[in-house]
Amino acid sequence: MLRNILAAIAGYIAMAAVLFALFSLLWLTVGPSRAFHPGSWEVPVGWALGSLVLGLAAAYIAGRVCAGVAHDARAATILIAMVIVFGVVRALMPVETPAEPRPDDVSMMEATAGALHPAWFNWLNPLIGAVGVWFGSRKLRA
Repeated sequence: MLRNILAAIAGYIAMAAVLFALFSLLWLTVGPSRAFHPGSWEVPVGWALGSLVLGLAAAYIAGRVCAGVAHDARAATILIAMVIVFGVVRALMPVETPAEPRPDDVSMMEATAGALHPAWFNWLNPLIGAVGVWFGSRKLRA
């Protein structure tokens, strides 16, 4: 059981690392002018949809990592539960709207902290993550 728990944790860490790398590349590619509505911290629908695609890819990789370390399929179930629980907790957290309008030039860390996603995104994100992990870990169920 300990190996399955460690596999799930390894998968979650892998997902975080892949998300950081993918979003860093995306941020460097599009910058704040296309990541936000003008003068606002709200992200456009295109950015939100792109985020879901990147999240799906990262979750798939997390599932692969989990499957590579795991003893059996319970590890994937643990990882899926982690993704859903952490995602729901994040969706339930109150949104803190920055008091000031967004400056034209912000760092990636400022953008991450201040970004306002549509409400549907916050609820869909954990589900997309769970699907990605499920597909990535299918080797465990074969």
